[in-house]
Amino acid sequence: MDLGARVIAVKEPKELLKGVHSTGEMGNGIREQALILNTPKGLVVITGCAHPGVVHMVTQAKNYLKKEVYLTMGGFHMMGMSPSQITKHLQALRELGVKNVAPSHCTGDEAIARFREVWGHNFITGGCGAVIEVSP
Repeated sequence: MDLGARVIAVKEPKELLKGVHSTGEMGNGIREQALILNTPKGLVVITGCAHPGVVHMVTQAKNYLKKEVYLTMGGFHMMGMSPSQITKHLQALRELGVKNVAPSHCTGDEAIARFREVWGHNFITGGCGAVIEVSP
């Protein structure tokens, strides 16, 4: 049955529809893409599990669209990282200018606690069923 939809492989950064982009495939092992929403407040980078690294995915989004990142949300694949590795990731995301974060699932409880501590009121509780509004 033809429902009128077709699958298009996206290998490179690409606009999927107005204001909605993909980072393109990233990573060497598990290949993954992040979804990027181009909003008036800045970019919203939505990761799945961020196997290629959340820092790399945010960097790709910034370099592709040349805008600041308002929010990064999703799994950040930091579960099991040492405290020093977590600190390096948090510092890198701060240096990239990520204003708000909403880490979930595979980020891990320890890393999520650190995000909450470092981002303070700019930490957003995310996860399955969470509704996060980004309005102008």
